[in-house]
Amino acid sequence: MSAGGRAGSTRTTTAGAARVRIRRARIGDAAALSRVQRASVRGLARGAYTERQISQWTRLGPLYYRWALGVGGEIAFLAERGGRVVGFAALVAGPAAEVTAVFVRPAAAGRGVGSALLARVEAEARRRGIRRLVVKASLNGVPFYRARGYDRPRPIRVPLPDGAALDALLLTKAITSARTGGGTGSGDSRRARAAAGTGP
Repeated sequence: MSAGGRAGSTRTTTAGAARVRIRRARIGDAAALSRVQRASVRGLARGAYTERQISQWTRLGPLYYRWALGVGGEIAFLAERGGRVVGFAALVAGPAAEVTAVFVRPAAAGRGVGSALLARVEAEARRRGIRRLVVKASLNGVPFYRARGYDRPRPIRVPLPDGAALDALLLTKAITSARTGGGTGSGDSRRARAAAGTGP
């Protein structure tokens, strides 16, 4: 994927047999992002976490995403198919740049939607001169990230509301600059959501 693109640009990509449109998320998309995150975690994280952990992880609602996309400073891209949001990914830029989310609806998992979203986030990072990304990957999301060049795993605990926590791995990837081309190629609420990558 190209490293260029303006903040409001859109792209269309073929993800398996399903054609999706990727565009920059806006504050008005907050409710859709919340629904995708909830569906993704409930459908794809079972077996990696307890029902209580999943319930707490999915409590973030539209208000949180409105904050994240506004004063929270997150840069998010969403994937649409047939006018419906089927996935999204987000990035926090800066000295400690982080992929804060890659979530797809279960029906879209395994069709390349998550891969396309992650590639778009990495392209945005390269455009901003970022050379290194980290992600707090959920246990079920680790294979997705490892297959896309994220490595150097370090076990961490990601706080959740009400004092619970998720086991996760902190993964790192060095990304190439936009000039040389692309590589091969998540406060407590942000850290909770950032145990990302619930499905490719």
